[in-house]
Amino acid sequence: MRIQKRGERSGFTIVETVVTAAILSLLALVIAPLLVHSTRFFLLNRTRVDLQRDARVCMAIITKNLRQANSSTITISQIAGQPYYSQISFSDVNGVNFAYAQNGTLLREARGAQTKTLLDDLRFLNFYFPRSDDMTIVSVSMTLEKAIYEGRTKALHVATERVRVMN
Repeated sequence: MRIQKRGERSGFTIVETVVTAAILSLLALVIAPLLVHSTRFFLLNRTRVDLQRDARVCMAIITKNLRQANSSTITISQIAGQPYYSQISFSDVNGVNFAYAQNGTLLREARGAQTKTLLDDLRFLNFYFPRSDDMTIVSVSMTLEKAIYEGRTKALHVATERVRVMN
């Protein structure tokens, strides 16, 4: 314990206060951009992982059902106002009708009389026959896009996958 002498004042001098304020200001100038960049990096990576996961799941569903299609029932078309070749419809070996189509940013699956949305971040979907002499191979290509921050988006193109129709 320090004993205060008469006439001596406790506290900080103006110089000590100004130096402390300057050091804290410099730290704030360095730390703020680091926090912003680390937050952006986290959002970008999380969005990329989400898009990859969604794309893999949807591609697996489409290819699984397309492999079971009767090749003579496959029709590639489009919904009015959507990109060319963005809809495929077919019947599987059990006679169940399937259709996958882009509708704006949605990927819709119609199975029999039921329709459900598989994706809501779809940017582009394309079905085509890579060879004109073999209608048992169908290529499926999709691009997904999601907003990340400050009006920016992250797009992920899933490589084209060729599907051999088994029937």
